[in-house]
Amino acid sequence: MSARASASLRAVSRALRSSATALAFAGALVAAGAASAADASQEHDPWEGFNRSIFAFNEWLDRNLLVPVAKGWDFVAPEPVQTGIDNVFRNSGMSVVLLNDLLQLKPVHAAEDVARVVVNTTVGVAGIFDVATKVGIPENDEDFGQTLGYWGVPKGPYLVLPIFGPSNPRDTFGLLVDRASEPWTYFVKIYVTVPVGVFEFVNLRAIYLEEIEDFHETALDYYVFQRNAYVQSRDRGVADEVEPAEETEEDLYYFDDEEDVED
Repeated sequence: MSARASASLRAVSRALRSSATALAFAGALVAAGAASAADASQEHDPWEGFNRSIFAFNEWLDRNLLVPVAKGWDFVAPEPVQTGIDNVFRNSGMSVVLLNDLLQLKPVHAAEDVARVVVNTTVGVAGIFDVATKVGIPENDEDFGQTLGYWGVPKGPYLVLPIFGPSNPRDTFGLLVDRASEPWTYFVKIYVTVPVGVFEFVNLRAIYLEEIEDFHETALDYYVFQRNAYVQSRDRGVADEVEPAEETEEDLYYFDDEEDVED
């Protein structure tokens, strides 16, 4: 898996956990997270008819609403600004990662999570710069869906959610728990969290405009591509097999190398 693909996969996983209003492009970003998954075997999809109808709605919403807004933001905001904003959101979502590392009995990972937050919040200026990666502190990516999988809870059939995109019964429940476990949701009003969540997704969509367009153009059946990519990436996440990105640039703005690195 390429560095760019790994970055997009982790971005979507974190954004779905933290945002109050996820948007339809989530599924497209997940697909960008595992390009090779398009050739995976057919996944368990007994609800395909329903899923395809929701998928079509999500694609329409992405194409007609989110993409135009994201292109406008991409026009006015240079790439370092977009990446710095994404870094801030990623840093603020580390409480969910920490909780799930503890629930999975991974004390070393939990210590890394704490170290990342401390370093990036202080030296990294409120999380704008990813100093932690530059000094060798690994970035973990856990959520409650993965925690349930870690303890043997079956994922169930593939499911496409309106707006939220690819999921399954286990991950849908996990998404709700992750949302409820974020401390700031209890003291920040919904009229603040909703616009902030939308802005996070617009920024992410702007970052991955070209990548998602490329996958739309090359996939024979984008629904199948997206489904297989999501299932494969989630299975690998539960098994802790998601490959870290390989860093080749010394730019403090970036969590992951922006150049594709072949396996």
